[in-house]
Amino acid sequence: MLARIRLIFDIKVFIMINKSFRYEQVIRKIEETITGLQLQPGDKLPSVRKVSDELKVSLTTVNQAYAILEAKGSIISRPGSGFYINTVSKNVLTTKRFIPLPEKVEVSSMAAAMMKNTNKYSVINFSSLAPINEYLPITKINKAMQASMKEESGIYQYNFLEGHPRLRRQIALQSFDWDKSIKQDEILITNGCMEAINLCLDAVTQPGDIVAVESPVYAGILQCLESKGLKALGINTDPVTGLDLDDLENALNNNKVTACIFMPVCQNPYGCSMPEESKIRLVKILGERNIPLIEDDALGELYFEKSRPLPAKAYDTYDNVLYCSSFSKSVMPGFRIGWVAAGKYMAEIEKLKFAENISTNGLLQDAIARFLESGTYQPHIKKLRQFAKKQICQYRNAILKYFPGDVKITEPAGGYSLWVQLPENVNALTLQREALKFGIGFCPGQIFSANNHFQNFVRINCCPMWTTRIDDALKTLGKLTASINNRQLQ
Repeated sequence: MLARIRLIFDIKVFIMINKSFRYEQVIRKIEETITGLQLQPGDKLPSVRKVSDELKVSLTTVNQAYAILEAKGSIISRPGSGFYINTVSKNVLTTKRFIPLPEKVEVSSMAAAMMKNTNKYSVINFSSLAPINEYLPITKINKAMQASMKEESGIYQYNFLEGHPRLRRQIALQSFDWDKSIKQDEILITNGCMEAINLCLDAVTQPGDIVAVESPVYAGILQCLESKGLKALGINTDPVTGLDLDDLENALNNNKVTACIFMPVCQNPYGCSMPEESKIRLVKILGERNIPLIEDDALGELYFEKSRPLPAKAYDTYDNVLYCSSFSKSVMPGFRIGWVAAGKYMAEIEKLKFAENISTNGLLQDAIARFLESGTYQPHIKKLRQFAKKQICQYRNAILKYFPGDVKITEPAGGYSLWVQLPENVNALTLQREALKFGIGFCPGQIFSANNHFQNFVRINCCPMWTTRIDDALKTLGKLTASINNRQLQ
């Protein structure tokens, strides 16, 4: 009890001294106090409302502070009881920092070979992020397609350049509660999220330009940059709180950055999400410098809590965010239906879309629009989030059980994947070659960096339904990892 009173008092004094505090400072002070008072696992922390009242801060700020501490493993929540001190797991991944330098991107051949080998040799695919058929609304989508073919004669002609009005209206409705919502006429439908990102890059960059990306970053983004002759500037990213905004500002001050591509919600490969204040600060940093922010929100709907965090676009008062998303990770991967809301760059995006392929498949657009109109989208997303969260938990437990004891692993806030740090002596490409002999494919860490970082990291896709077969495959990967590590130590 005295420890809890002391914790509140220390935080309150700290806030009084640092009046221009942010929730990051609250987190840091709580962690320092826990260490200084030698609080034990199981000691209860003050309630969210108690801290809010004592410090005269919002419940949202305290909730965010506690949520980040929980994600780090410092504390745990017990439903109906509150927050308690937890032992910090030695297996929780921490940030691996690098000095941001513009790099020529050369990952396409490596990524292409990885996908080709996985498709050719692997029986179990831990590479591609896509929901399995059992968790797709196939029956409802089929009914929607049948209705579309029966009622909508326009689907047999070229579609509108900007996309089907019915679908654009439904997408716009999803942003209704944003601080700055998207209007229907601000949306253009694309062939998946990657076409949207490619169009955005073509609209705001020229060959040789520098584009800031997260580090690590989704390999597909690096392939886009390589194909356009662009340089990548990797910005350090925290596996819990996302993009390091101080590093970003330093990089912008020291490099002529033309554009940025970031995933503020459910980042790939970390699965982390930036706090709201950080997204607002990100929009401001880039808006004031007039540096376009291409926001990749392909996985945003896969946030594990009941309601997903808002994207950076929701706070875009500068009209400077080119927002890209799709239904590939949430409704129907094979349809390849995405969209972009590009703000002040929209006119250029429309020209590029027309020159590229005129329009996107009208039948598939109409079918997804009808599915959204039916009112079953949100129940479907809720079910999908529960599935993804359960899968992540089962995969993570198996990796910790079967891999060498010094392996470290993320605790994602959403998405379908885990980012795993192997022992220093284990090269991910070597592990991949040996794993393919057993019919197991995964993504090596090297393809998530333009400068060959993350050589002892892998991304594991947790979409394949958990079975004893999956358990056995992870056990095999763990044995192969240990074997390679032991050979290098000899």
